[in-house]
Amino acid sequence: MISFSSFAMSGSSVSMLMLLVKATLILVVALGITLSMQRASAGARHLVWLVTLATLLLVPALTAWGPIPLRILPPTASVAPAIAPSVTGSPPKTEPPKSNKSATNAPSATANRPATSLEQEIASSPVLSGISMVLLLWAVVVFAIAVSLGYASMMVKRIVNRARPLDSEDWLTPLWEVSDRLSLDEPPRLLRSEDAKMPFACGVFRPTIVLPSECDTWSLDRRRAVLLHELAHVRRHDLIGHTLGRLACAVYWFHPLVWTAAKQLRSESERACDDLALACGARAADYAEHLLDIVTSVKRDATPSVALAMARRKEFEGRMLAILDPDLRHSSPSRKQAIALIGSLAMISIVVGAAAPSPRPAVPVTRAPVSRDADLQLASSQKTHAEKGYPDSREIIGGSMTHQSMQTTTSQSQQTVTAQQQTVTSSVQDAISIGMKAGMKAGMNAGEATLAAILGKQAAKDTDERPVLLARILTNDTSASLRRIAAWGLNDYANRQVAAEALAKALRSDRDASVREMAAWSLSEADHSAIAIDGLTAALHDSDTDVRATAAWSLGNVGDRSSSDALAAALSDPSAEVRKRATWALGNTDLKQAPPRLIAQLSDKDPETREITAWALYEIEDPAAISALQAALAREQNKELQIAYIRALAAVGEKSVDALKGLLESNDPEIKSIAVRALAGGHATGPWPRPWPQPRPYPN
Repeated sequence: MISFSSFAMSGSSVSMLMLLVKATLILVVALGITLSMQRASAGARHLVWLVTLATLLLVPALTAWGPIPLRILPPTASVAPAIAPSVTGSPPKTEPPKSNKSATNAPSATANRPATSLEQEIASSPVLSGISMVLLLWAVVVFAIAVSLGYASMMVKRIVNRARPLDSEDWLTPLWEVSDRLSLDEPPRLLRSEDAKMPFACGVFRPTIVLPSECDTWSLDRRRAVLLHELAHVRRHDLIGHTLGRLACAVYWFHPLVWTAAKQLRSESERACDDLALACGARAADYAEHLLDIVTSVKRDATPSVALAMARRKEFEGRMLAILDPDLRHSSPSRKQAIALIGSLAMISIVVGAAAPSPRPAVPVTRAPVSRDADLQLASSQKTHAEKGYPDSREIIGGSMTHQSMQTTTSQSQQTVTAQQQTVTSSVQDAISIGMKAGMKAGMNAGEATLAAILGKQAAKDTDERPVLLARILTNDTSASLRRIAAWGLNDYANRQVAAEALAKALRSDRDASVREMAAWSLSEADHSAIAIDGLTAALHDSDTDVRATAAWSLGNVGDRSSSDALAAALSDPSAEVRKRATWALGNTDLKQAPPRLIAQLSDKDPETREITAWALYEIEDPAAISALQAALAREQNKELQIAYIRALAAVGEKSVDALKGLLESNDPEIKSIAVRALAGGHATGPWPRPWPQPRPYPN
């Protein structure tokens, strides 16, 4: 019978125990890291949980394929029994009992028993049967979870198949605008479903946004707020992270910390999307109000688990507090910060996952040397005893010849196993070293290949004939629709002279206003091109309002200071939309002094114009605007605009201290808090979302 203690430290039981210990250690480390990052952005905490869950799925493979030996177990000593020298004197003359032969042969029978019998005894062990039952239970639960996820996926597919696309202008315009704000190359599918109660995102390979039937009555602001949140999931690839979390819960269903990690991953992804929506210009109070109305209007949310619903009642309170808390960071981690965080966490997790305890090298104990005289005396005594029929003296000293032979064989086997362990450990270390070198070399080769591909793509782009063909269509074709499409396509080649010249010519002389507007939009990608700046400046006097507004927006994207005078003149345009675009453009041209007409717009009747003017003055940081900002702050009743003026004053620096002093006595705690932050530093008030007054147009 094999005892539990002898079997518990062998084979699969050790592997499962080590797997559980490693997973727990990784989860505890991730929990500690996120607890220390409570004041950090939700996007950073989301990365921690994403890397953690992804690593948990790799831990079994790392444990099996890449063990890094940690010598923490005691050494295995291999001690060979020493053979005592021969005993002098005559042996006793009594005959040995017959039972000695059977006793002598007993160990030999045990030693010569086939190895298969030992394996059969292990296989019939109750411990192994228990492990088999545990594995069977694990597999059954995994299968049940997989079935539930498959059913949820079928439900999502059914909802998508029965939904109808939202392709009207009142939906496509905010969809294109939000997609452009989030830098999405292609907008996802937008569907309306009678089966959905809550807006949700789905589709890992083909992103889709599904809205409930109540969306028909939504205002434009609510449509933008919902699209900002759902498209933020698409922009951040949260559907992939959500899938990884579900897979980790299926594999580690027995571990409560894994379910906690998956829940935290989802919660942080929702907050990160809220932060991204706020960073794209959504007002915190309005955004929170839209979320509250949507959540309270849904009594029972039946969104399938594989989809990302916009809001759930259980996690909504924390999100509301995070949205409205001005002290929390709502910015996403930069690319360098994300790479550093992912790299460090992945390295820690991989080392933990690949580590495995191994015994220290065995210390062999050699036989004590015996003198040659003792060997001769022992041999002579053995011969004499054999002639007289006595047992071998080695049997008397060591118990039996067979028993001593077994001990010697066992000692040699242990030494062989120890040597093999040392060889395997050395081989693993060599393999890891070779793998690291090969990985570094492969990474360098991949980087060189990527750089070569980029350079090759750029060279191919420079020799591309498409801009020449599109410029020819834009200049000579009789169809206004085709000319508009050609102008839209030339946006990617606006830095090429042939494209810039064709677009500038169309902007000045094309008889169709929609073609001129598209040409003005495409020239926004012509970086500091004199051809583009001259054409756009002239277009500020176009007879069509949309052309003038788009030209002002494009000049702001180019950001050249030479266009500041023309933009300042456009502040007197009769169209409020043109004035707002020109104001936004002046905030993007890196001016050192604010035009007087810009400062005068702080008295404009339109609240949106006053707010975008405050943002432009915030970017310019001109001390000449302090008195006008202070006067605007004194007469303003809108709290959002008051905070905007305080931000603009804070950006000026120490010259605005006198204007901020009086705010320290304010009865409004929010105004007082923002004033203290303004005195602490120009940008201590936090990032100011960049306005985005122009969506990306799409040709009809």
